[in-house]
Amino acid sequence: MLPKEDIEGVKVLMELLADRWTVPVLGTLCAGGGRKRFNAIRRELGAISPKSLAVCLQRLELNGLVERHVATVRPLAVEYRVTPLGHTLDQPVEALLEWSRVNAGAVGEARNAFRVRAEDAATD
Repeated sequence: MLPKEDIEGVKVLMELLADRWTVPVLGTLCAGGGRKRFNAIRRELGAISPKSLAVCLQRLELNGLVERHVATVRPLAVEYRVTPLGHTLDQPVEALLEWSRVNAGAVGEARNAFRVRAEDAATD
């Protein structure tokens, strides 16, 4: 059995990473040298809405993983920077991204096999 403090730590981590966009946003930021403008992040991720990205970045900022910087020169822009605490997640985030690259096909096959079994069970 895990000690209570480990369980609490895992809960904090899962609250951070359970969002669909957290790992891709952190991965994009870390791959870009730890800093990127809002619209650059959005362009790289493609499917994310501006609202979802803003909420994700706010949550990362709330938890001390990114900092928001507003450029005061024209054109005005908002840049997000990974904090030292956020950089402690570089390796784990990269490992999760690599796992998804390697295993996405196997997960898709498992999902398809499950659907077939579920459809077969429903017709029996």
